Amino acid sequence: MSAPDPQNQPTKPITKADVVFTIATPRQRILSWELNGASWAPPMTIAQYVGRETALSETALSADGGTTYYVLHPKDDPETIVSACEVTAKRALVVRDAGDVEEVTAYAIASVFTNPVFRELGMASFMLRQVQQAVDGKGAEFGALYSDIGREYYTRLGWKDFRSPQVLLALADGLVLPKLSAGGGDGVKFLTADEVASLCVEDTALVQKRFATAAVSSNSNNDNARSKHITFLPTQEQMAWHFTRDAYVCKTLLGREVINRGAKTEDGSAWIYWDHDLREKKLKVLRIVTREELEADKEKTKAAIKKLLFAALSEAKDWGLPKVLLWEPNADVVDIATEFWSELGPNLSVTFEEREDGSIPSLRWKGGESLEGVVWEMNDYYAWC
Repeated sequence: MSAPDPQNQPTKPITKADVVFTIATPRQRILSWELNGASWAPPMTIAQYVGRETALSETALSADGGTTYYVLHPKDDPETIVSACEVTAKRALVVRDAGDVEEVTAYAIASVFTNPVFRELGMASFMLRQVQQAVDGKGAEFGALYSDIGREYYTRLGWKDFRSPQVLLALADGLVLPKLSAGGGDGVKFLTADEVASLCVEDTALVQKRFATAAVSSNSNNDNARSKHITFLPTQEQMAWHFTRDAYVCKTLLGREVINRGAKTEDGSAWIYWDHDLREKKLKVLRIVTREELEADKEKTKAAIKKLLFAALSEAKDWGLPKVLLWEPNADVVDIATEFWSELGPNLSVTFEEREDGSIPSLRWKGGESLEGVVWEMNDYYAWC
């Protein structure tokens, strides 16, 4: 059964007293997906979109209560969805001013949607306040969301927006790149999903080891002695969620399996993960990792990252994706992107920009605690959901 077409229905008066806030039943999940699919499914059909969301709900990150699906519905009509969203538990690290590293449970809110029939009535705001109470009650330390409606709306609900720098590499049709073999080439080797899973275990351990040192060093150079540093851990469950998402879409729309999930240097000192976004026509870099021994040599570090980004360009070209996107580029990535622009001439354009129209990162601490002095480290695309 498909959700009714909201475009042909007038706005209905409804108040907070008329609705129920609850965890969605399996049936209500599907109704919610059918409803928001009218906006978010293309170029898939709504049925295909529901299939993708179902697949995501079965991933290790989301299954068995990892993702909780919430809805508002009229008290007398549980099959009419007023508003809906999903909340996914995630592993994160916090370093407080004392310098101690603590692993905590955090969360991410996504897929916030209100039935057009009930918009401009405060329903999404009411639902989100209920969600905030629910996650606070479960002991989650903080939460994240990525706003597609600007910075103001969620700020009014107690969220703090953060900077959103990114670099976009745009490939012209005339760009010719050497096609890397399945085994890689030019100093890199492509990674399968299984290989990424193993590297995520190592990456997570490296992050836990490095995080306290980096945060304490930052605090020592910061006049704000009460700063807190946070990051979401780059777990294999998080990467597998992204891989499930793009694998479903690529298979559905192109009939093609995704094989290359990233690349690593031949000596294993650095690696990269990515996913293929057919809707936005971008190869999105999830994360770049360098081992400590490599970082001692700045020139070798840059050379390794350049090889990895070249592999990303090659993968994008192979899939017909005209852009490669990377969030929060560091100084090395900025230099390398500029070198690419210089070397590849008019066939590659490079844009450094601040996101203002989508995926604006925002945080909220439990209980509405102030976020003054909070530093969000490693705000890479892998943490997006």
